[in-house]
Amino acid sequence: MSSETLRTALHEARLLGADRPWTPPTPATEAEAERLLALLATEPAWPPGEIEVQPDGAIHLGWEAGERGWVTLSVDGHALLTHSAVIDGDEYTLAEPWDGRSLTDWAAEVLRRLWAQPAQPGRTGDSPGAQPKAT
Repeated sequence: MSSETLRTALHEARLLGADRPWTPPTPATEAEAERLLALLATEPAWPPGEIEVQPDGAIHLGWEAGERGWVTLSVDGHALLTHSAVIDGDEYTLAEPWDGRSLTDWAAEVLRRLWAQPAQPGRTGDSPGAQPKAT
């Protein structure tokens, strides 16, 4: 993800919003999105997410991992990082104060959980109560 990707999403949203009731993102929201993109770019384990500008002016970054689940991180210019996720059937939602200097621990955790390799059944330690197979 890059600033160019964000600029493209903002441009497309402005075109769509010209005929609809839409609140464009504030400069603070755009700055938060830029910082979030820069932080995420430093983590090679997570693929680039999809940027969506919302009608209320918030900016969402989203990832989908098929049946495994999805994660959305959102900024709205109010120094909060909001994350929503469904991963392996578990739902997560939290809004945390965010200074933009680093990804919050919980936001990083839900991304890690989304992209972690699923356990392989039958291997010791993969699930509670898993036992080694007798040979």
